[in-house]
Amino acid sequence: MEIVSDTSFLMVLCYEPVKNLDALESKFGKLIWLIHPQTVDELMQLEKAAGIKRSKIANLSLRIIKNQIEKGDFRYLDEIELNQIDKNVTNLSVDSVLLNLSFQKKRPLATIDKGLITRALKKGVDVITLKNNKIIYVHSKVGSNLNHP
Repeated sequence: MEIVSDTSFLMVLCYEPVKNLDALESKFGKLIWLIHPQTVDELMQLEKAAGIKRSKIANLSLRIIKNQIEKGDFRYLDEIELNQIDKNVTNLSVDSVLLNLSFQKKRPLATIDKGLITRALKKGVDVITLKNNKIIYVHSKVGSNLNHP
């Protein structure tokens, strides 16, 4: 199952031990975390401008993303996928771009941002989030994108 991931979720995923990944994978199949170029840009910006701890976590996240892409567990979105995003809307925040991407690709959105979780669920996008470092899958009541090709 492909999962669109935001910056904050990736940072936690790469830094903290996360429980329940195996259960999620056994239920939905191999997990592939989709990485948007703007997410990488945000991590590089944090690496340079954040405080010491967040800067180190951003650096670690970038290294893990690179390593996991080579293993096939993470994947950068390609130009074709990026070009399929609605071009009529300009100047979107990274969160809005990721939300639209999840909606259009019918893939869950991984985030720990409470505001983004609310927006996703209202739009009909399923969400993967964390509670006490445990993966939680939240189905949207509007129109779950679970089991769509």
